[in-house]
Amino acid sequence: MARYRRLEGERREGQLVVRLVKEGDRVKAFIIGLDDTGDPAEPTVYPSEEMDPEEAFRVVENKRQAIGDAEVLVEKEVDVDWNPAWGEFAE
Repeated sequence: MARYRRLEGERREGQLVVRLVKEGDRVKAFIIGLDDTGDPAEPTVYPSEEMDPEEAFRVVENKRQAIGDAEVLVEKEVDVDWNPAWGEFAE
């Protein structure tokens, strides 16, 4: 099972982050990958559109394997409850 930990502080270059937000009764996910693209106005190389958390975690697991087992961090709003189906989460 995949393991994730909370993003501490600001996002930094090279990090792969799943951002979880709550809208009404629904949780939405966004994938944020920060790399230097040469354009200081747009450092994000794979911004994502809104998606279900299950889909977001499948995508980041594929990206993690493709880029050499990178750590995936989670940026979670306080009112979002973690679903164990997404993996293990260290608060």
